Amino acid sequence: MIEFAASDDPEALARQYGPLVFKAAYRVLGDASLAEDVQQEVFLRLIEARSTEAWPDAVKSWPAYLSASAARAAIDVLRRQRRWWRLLPLWQMHAPTEAPSAEDTGMADEQAQRLRSALAGLPRREAQCFGLRYLQNLDIGEIAQTLWRTENNVSVTLHRARRGLEAQLGDATAETAP
Repeated sequence: MIEFAASDDPEALARQYGPLVFKAAYRVLGDASLAEDVQQEVFLRLIEARSTEAWPDAVKSWPAYLSASAARAAIDVLRRQRRWWRLLPLWQMHAPTEAPSAEDTGMADEQAQRLRSALAGLPRREAQCFGLRYLQNLDIGEIAQTLWRTENNVSVTLHRARRGLEAQLGDATAETAP
């Protein structure tokens, strides 16, 4: 077992340099509770390092060593938060939501019926392209391959389909408006 000097004791270091570690973490995070968590983590790592004999050899300046450790741990906290914020919208998409009201369900059914009726009023090729693009989520190239058309032809057909639907659905919206 390695013998440690009193100044290399993690508990003594925590008492002596705890405020310094907290300030270093707080400068990076700007949040006192997160800085306290980082402070605790830095000293817990030191305790674990002592028990596994992975103690930092020949530390010339404990304040510098502990400040750098706190800054690195604080940056790790920021990285974890950034990852979480990137994943949050995905999680919310899959999170259970309230059941839609009867009114919302009725309106959605009515809109779907109006769209089906409007699609039925389009020329066959336009309806096909629109369905493949917006209902089946195929990209322009896949639609072109499926229908044996050029990508330009598919784009023009989709444009015509959208304009036709806007004309039909816009008229229906104007008729139902009070």
